[in-house]
Amino acid sequence: MSQFSRRQFLMGGSIAAIGTTLALTGCAPSGKKDAKGSSATGIAVGSGMGKHGSFTIEVSAKEGKIDRISVLDSRETPGMGDVAMEKLTKQIIDGQTLNVDAVSGATLTSMAFVGAVASALDEIGMKSDEWKKRDKADYVSESSVPAQADVVVIGAGGAGFAAAITAANEGRTVVLMEKMGVLGGDTALSGGEMAVPGNWIQAKEGISDSPDALAADMLKGGDNLGDPELVQIVAEGALESSQWLTFEGGVSWKHDLMQFGGHHTKRSLIPLTHSGSEMTTKLTRRAREIDAITLVDCMRATELVKKDGAVVGVKATNTVTGEQVSVSCKAVVMTTGGFGSNVEMRTKYNPAMNEKFLSTDSVGVTGDGIEMGEKVGANLLDMEHIQTYPVCDPGTGALLYVGDVRLEYQAIMVNKEGERFVEELERRDVISNAILKQTGEQGYLLFNQKGADATGLLETHADEYENILSRKVIVKADTLEEVCDGMGVDAEGAKKTLEKWNAYCKDGKDADFNYRGKMNPIEDGPFYLMACKPAVHYTMGGLQIDTEARVIDTDGSAIPGLYAAGEVTGHIMGTNRLGSCSMTDIFTFGRIAGRNAAQHSA
Repeated sequence: MSQFSRRQFLMGGSIAAIGTTLALTGCAPSGKKDAKGSSATGIAVGSGMGKHGSFTIEVSAKEGKIDRISVLDSRETPGMGDVAMEKLTKQIIDGQTLNVDAVSGATLTSMAFVGAVASALDEIGMKSDEWKKRDKADYVSESSVPAQADVVVIGAGGAGFAAAITAANEGRTVVLMEKMGVLGGDTALSGGEMAVPGNWIQAKEGISDSPDALAADMLKGGDNLGDPELVQIVAEGALESSQWLTFEGGVSWKHDLMQFGGHHTKRSLIPLTHSGSEMTTKLTRRAREIDAITLVDCMRATELVKKDGAVVGVKATNTVTGEQVSVSCKAVVMTTGGFGSNVEMRTKYNPAMNEKFLSTDSVGVTGDGIEMGEKVGANLLDMEHIQTYPVCDPGTGALLYVGDVRLEYQAIMVNKEGERFVEELERRDVISNAILKQTGEQGYLLFNQKGADATGLLETHADEYENILSRKVIVKADTLEEVCDGMGVDAEGAKKTLEKWNAYCKDGKDADFNYRGKMNPIEDGPFYLMACKPAVHYTMGGLQIDTEARVIDTDGSAIPGLYAAGEVTGHIMGTNRLGSCSMTDIFTFGRIAGRNAAQHSA
């Protein structure tokens, strides 16, 4: 079974042999062609089924050569799918070939794009099969890696951009390297929500909150295993980090808040686009504006260079050409993420997290930074604590953003018998464990049209909704009986559950699970039932750091010149991460790491 997900893309080899099964031909071409297509001239449209639905491109050819490929419409992830299309367009036109590799980090988009181009070529009469057999065109990065820099940042996700931009603003030269063919990492694939106590929307709505309150929720949510000092740094830096994103990064926010499980109040800011790509695309643009930053993709760091006890360089390999490079520096910031997509590493530290669990993570999240850090003496903490997200696609592992209807107080969760079995705003691990105890290790979100309209999530995530509706991961029907029948859930049990829930809403108290949010009745249809099960989402363990983001060795001392931020670090989230705290962590400690790395390199 395919294990693709909304937050997961496969790294691929050559896609020259991909046929047009992924593409649908569009309108008929205009122009002329000969029998061999060697001097064909014309324009044709091709369509492909990408990561987030269908997209349409237009191909123009003159005398047997492609001179233009235009994307007419697309819902692919900004900064990822669109970047893959741009790269492939340049390779195809420059090389006049369809013998190209998929862009790592956006393989599904790449395959569909090449298939769409192929179908358009066939319409023009240029025989795409012959184009696939032509000489291969490799991607060549527009940036070369300098032999020396003040600071090297490894991993171009949210934490990496925060560190690189901060260090550059301190007057340092920075190399920001990313092993994938697209930038943004799990940050780009996330919903981007950010826990910020004391934010401007809370102030406007009269919601009382504080950094201490967030820290208390985070510590409790992680069973008090997280380091209180580190957690306090995250909580106290939240508001400033959100303002940094707004004014330094140009990030826009919705004038609304969300309340994730384990938080005692609504405090999480929502990016305007409901996606972390709102952050990463704008931070990419900002980084490219700064002359002091060299941003390089397809460059995998393989080793930290250590001299006289200090980290003084990085060895890396170009993932396209195989070329090996070395960069000498005065400080390194590790922002490579966790290891959720590395099954072998997961089971090494927690045997229960085996291959039966799909993952929401990017395939680039494989623990590289943790392994490199360990080799230079870094101490690892909390590696056995691996979080699953409860509301994921049972077939792909994709985190289901339509499922945020639960976090907007508009859905209840039932099992195959139609019964509630957990409080819907509980911690992620609590809900996940409860789901795994149900029939088929699966749960179902039950909501109605009124709830869907109140949240707007079916429109916001229309690509996801269309996908899961077509695969019957979600079912819609006018009556409760029909929707239950469509999903195989006991209708009589669901009816009793709704009657009880609606009575609780009227009374203002959930006698079964003490629901902590605003209680909204689910009365009239149409109704929706969405199947879900847990998938690996976040790894709480990693490199030990101190409050200055310095990496700590096994003897308890800071390793000179080595800093880290984000999911690559451990001992912040404890046994379980509360939703929206990751963004707060990566942009707070990312900036701290960048600032201190810059000062160390002075």
